[in-house]
Amino acid sequence: MSISYIHYGGKKILLIDYTNCKTAEDTLNVLEMVKDEYLKTSETIIALNDFTGVVPNNDFMEIAKKYGKLYFDSKTLKTACIGITGIKKILLSAYNLTVKSKQVPFDTKEEALNFLIK
Repeated sequence: MSISYIHYGGKKILLIDYTNCKTAEDTLNVLEMVKDEYLKTSETIIALNDFTGVVPNNDFMEIAKKYGKLYFDSKTLKTACIGITGIKKILLSAYNLTVKSKQVPFDTKEEALNFLIK
């Protein structure tokens, strides 16, 4: 569980990796790191969220929607996500209804990255 920057197709992309999150607390910790990263930068951000293997939880979704409106919308240029299956599809739809910077789901990391650099 971490956040880092990668360079792909000449673009700097914030990679938000939830794949090692085993508990709701783990996902919330990563979300806090993302919020802190947004607060400390003045740049616009292109982001890729990897939710592969993550068990969805309501606490995370409520805080993510709140942070989306307060912090992420104003600085996000484009965002994509991978690992969206099952109930996570419904939760993503609910998230996208509340924010301006919609997360676009993809089946593979390569598809998501190619979308982000266009």
